[in-house]
Amino acid sequence: MIRGALLAWTTIAEKQPLLTLAATNGTLGGVGDLLAQAIEHHNTKDGSRFKWNTARTLRFVTWGALCAPVFHKWYMFINTRIPLATKGRPFALSLAKRVAMDQLLFAPLGIAGFFIGMNFMEGRNWESARIRLREYYLPTMAANYAVWPAVQTVNFGWVPTLYRVPFCSVVSIFWNAFISWANAQSASAVDLPEETPHILIKPLHQEAVLPTTKA
Repeated sequence: MIRGALLAWTTIAEKQPLLTLAATNGTLGGVGDLLAQAIEHHNTKDGSRFKWNTARTLRFVTWGALCAPVFHKWYMFINTRIPLATKGRPFALSLAKRVAMDQLLFAPLGIAGFFIGMNFMEGRNWESARIRLREYYLPTMAANYAVWPAVQTVNFGWVPTLYRVPFCSVVSIFWNAFISWANAQSASAVDLPEETPHILIKPLHQEAVLPTTKA
């Protein structure tokens, strides 16, 4: 059954790659956020009923769908710029170059784009985006480098290009779930913005407050 579903997905993706990847990535982004919300609620242990923040999940669906074609084009660009050797030391060197290119060029832009995009989907203004980047950008980058270089090593080395965006999305589901759990367990954790990549981070300044006025 799983094999049949994968074959069917591959057939559709080969004909309409960008549309298929957008739908898949958006769906997985929504699933990841819903799971994260459920874990966050479970860890509050206040006895209240779970209330699904559908607006938050829809923002993750939208962001995932919009980013999937960009991610796919980026992975294809890396394929062209840094061909992967077949084995041995040349393979390891070319793989390291791919990961370095992704993590030093694309990741910083992607995380900044995430914060800015979510900021405006929440109805906040440019001042809010500026504060969010000032307080959360560098801590988020540090957390990113603790996990995603290893993920992208597997992704660039052994995952076919068509499956790379879904691979990252599936990893993100479990990453989001773990970080949501870790965030709830940490007594010293401060409140995060309504949307973050679900990373256990502290703002650089504890008194930071995000404006709520629309631009």
